[in-house]
Amino acid sequence: MKTKIIISICLLSLSAMIFAQDNKKFWYGPKFGLDVSSTEINEENLLNELRANYSAGIFFQFGKKLYLQPELYFVSYKDGNTSLNYLKAPVMVGLKLLDLGLVSIHLNGGPSFSKLLSTDELFDTTPALNWQLGAGVNFLGFITTDLRYTLPNGTSNVAGQIENVIRNGGIVNLTVGLRL
Repeated sequence: MKTKIIISICLLSLSAMIFAQDNKKFWYGPKFGLDVSSTEINEENLLNELRANYSAGIFFQFGKKLYLQPELYFVSYKDGNTSLNYLKAPVMVGLKLLDLGLVSIHLNGGPSFSKLLSTDELFDTTPALNWQLGAGVNFLGFITTDLRYTLPNGTSNVAGQIENVIRNGGIVNLTVGLRL
């Protein structure tokens, strides 16, 4: 009997939290993910990139249906013998397309600024500007996922390897975060 009461209270609390999020217009939280080159799509290269590359950061979201979402990530990108660490700061404008309560779908796009964190003279450390387009799904009101594509940009100069990847096909970025 006590177990049923505790489970009922937990379910009611969870429902109240989910529906309370419906009127909220500001979220923030951690986001984790990875960047994968879209120039070569074969199983071996994809598995190597999934093992070696990661990003970790934080996001802020202002708005409900139409929103502004600035983010800041530390990114580690490894390609063969080259290892690069850089900061990436996308500023996304998004639109919630479908909201079914526990699941919602959104589109987003905007500029992404990158700055290489290296004093190695082999790489140009001038900040770069690229554009990202993507879509995502929010689950249970507090889990957010995004899949984005960084558009090729011939003026990018973050570093030799990253520049070539962006010029020759772009980068696919997948992130998962918690909306607090």
